[in-house]
Amino acid sequence: MSMPLHLVTPFDRTDPSEDEQPVGQPVRTLRSRMADGCYILLRGCLFLGSSYLMALGLPLLFFLLLSGGNPDAFFAHVANLGDRFLAADLARRVTFLGQCKFVLIGLATLVVVWRMPRFIRDLDRELSGEKL
Repeated sequence: MSMPLHLVTPFDRTDPSEDEQPVGQPVRTLRSRMADGCYILLRGCLFLGSSYLMALGLPLLFFLLLSGGNPDAFFAHVANLGDRFLAADLARRVTFLGQCKFVLIGLATLVVVWRMPRFIRDLDRELSGEKL
């Protein structure tokens, strides 16, 4: 006697009814899933915004380190960069701005990659309802 081969794909499954839910696990409704999605979207936007602000602060930190924390030296470096930028021809300005974009996008990517594991871990903990 052969057994019939019956495969159940994820598309064939249905959500279990309230009677079939394990004890202690709340029933997941469409509304709770939408709320979780909105929460993830908001937290993701805050995460990306703060990561980009960190990336934009890194050049400022670079110039502060270059000047040794001295405000006069800091503004002298920034003024020197500004004067040289304004004195350059259009082709050199465009090249410099392209390089700045490349560096800032690279810095932002590195900051996001560095912060991503903690963001995922915190988001998972918050959505599962765990306390600190």
